[in-house]
Amino acid sequence: MINCLIHDHVCRRRTAELSAFADKIRFVLLADDGVFRDSQTGEVLTDPEIDIAFGNGDVWFGPQARLFFKTLLSTPKLDWFQSSAAGVDNPGLQKLRAAANRYTTNHTQSESMSEWVLWQALDWLKRGPEHRANAAEGVWKPLDQKDIHGSRWLIVGYGSIGTSVGTRVRALGGHVTGLRRAVSPSEGADVILPLSSLEEEVAKADIVLLSLPHTPSTEDIAGEDFFASMKPDALFMNIGRGKLVDEGALIAALDAGRPSHAVLDVTREEPLPADHPLWTHPKVTITPHDSPQTHATLLRADETFLANLARYVAGEPLEHELD
Repeated sequence: MINCLIHDHVCRRRTAELSAFADKIRFVLLADDGVFRDSQTGEVLTDPEIDIAFGNGDVWFGPQARLFFKTLLSTPKLDWFQSSAAGVDNPGLQKLRAAANRYTTNHTQSESMSEWVLWQALDWLKRGPEHRANAAEGVWKPLDQKDIHGSRWLIVGYGSIGTSVGTRVRALGGHVTGLRRAVSPSEGADVILPLSSLEEEVAKADIVLLSLPHTPSTEDIAGEDFFASMKPDALFMNIGRGKLVDEGALIAALDAGRPSHAVLDVTREEPLPADHPLWTHPKVTITPHDSPQTHATLLRADETFLANLARYVAGEPLEHELD
C-alpha cells in the first residue's frame, strides 16, 4: 500500500475522487491541529512513512507548513511530490525537489493571475486611485482615461500565465507581443520574439508585464537601462519573481518620470518590510504575492494532483515533471 500525504481539507473536498484509489493508496491526512490521521479509519498516526505527497495552498498558508516539510524531508523514500506551485524558487520547495525521486508542478494558477493583471491594468488605465481620492473628498472631477483597446502590451516570459493574459488582452482589443526563448506562434499573442528583443520592444509598449522565473540570467532583468527605455506614460507590472527587478533602479526611474506607475505582486524580500520605501511610493501599487490566491485555484490544483495520481498508479508519464 502506498502512503500519500495530503492536507485534510483536500480530502474533505475530494472524498469521492480519492475513494477510487482506496485499493492502492492510503491517504495520510495532516490537519490544522498538527495530527496525522488515516483517511479511512481515522486512526491517529505517529511519524508516518510517506511515499508520495501533494503540497498545496491548504498547506502553504496553514499553521502546519513547517511540520509538512519536516515530515517529507525526513522520510527515507519520497518517490513523488506534486506541488500546487509552478516554480521552485522557494527554499523549502527546492529541498523537496532534491529529496523526491519525481517532482511535478502545476500551471493552473494562470487563470486567477491573469484576472489580477487585468484588474490592476484597468485600475491604472481608468485612473482608479485618483477617482477614489476625489470620491473620498466629495470632488466631482471627470478624468481623461485610457483603453485596453488599441494598447500595446509586452509580456516578458510567455508561458502559461503570459498566454492567459495575452488571450484576455487581445479579446479586449489590445496588441500583445510575447518574449520567450522558443520563438513560435502562440495563443493570445500577435507576435512572439526572442528575449534578445527586450530593449527594443520595451520602448514600444504601453504596458510591460514580467512573467519570468528567477534564474541567474533573469535576475535584475528590469534594471536601469530597462526602465530608461520605457515610455514615460507606460505601466510596469511584475507577477514573476521579485529578484527580476532592481528595486532601487525602479524607484529612481519612477522618480525621474518613467515609467508612469509600477504594480508589484512580488518583491525581492517577502514579506516586504513595513518600512520599505516601495510601500509609500506614490507611483507604486503592491499586493502581497496573492495574485493566484482564490478558491478556484485550489480546486484546479486538486484536479492536477488527481490526474497525475491516476497516471502514477497506472505507471504512465506524469504531467509537468521536472528533470
